[in-house]
Amino acid sequence: MSACTTVAVDLAKRVFQVAGEDALGQVLYEERIKSREAFYAFLRKLPPTTVVLMETGPGAQAWARQLQAQGNLARILPAQHVADHRSGAKNDRNDALAILRAGRDTRILAVPIKSAAALAMQALHRARQGYVRRRTAMSNQMRGLLLEHGVALAQG
Repeated sequence: MSACTTVAVDLAKRVFQVAGEDALGQVLYEERIKSREAFYAFLRKLPPTTVVLMETGPGAQAWARQLQAQGNLARILPAQHVADHRSGAKNDRNDALAILRAGRDTRILAVPIKSAAALAMQALHRARQGYVRRRTAMSNQMRGLLLEHGVALAQG
């Protein structure tokens, strides 16, 4: 593992698939880590010069912030670009290898890593946006139902 310069992680709730490669792009390491605690321990053992790649998804921002805090370079890659590099069946192992290949592709730009405050603000905006959509849908539904009974209301 110490010869690996880049590590790709397929993130999940409980089971993590890890693949590591050297500077020449040779895959040297593959492991399935079966608990969050074991994954935390794995991350703490990484040398600070290791680049850690992951796909966008739930938890990627939190893991990336943790890796940055311990001195690693974390890169989050857009899922649609990682999918272009997948070969074979879609499974955790092939996903981790696809993340490694996508990490070598210079055309793929990493997703910016957001602060906890920025993520909280984004969550508030998304919650409000959902509320506005539901309110608008309910208003439109009620106007439609009333129109069936001959009551025409103005929009808004």
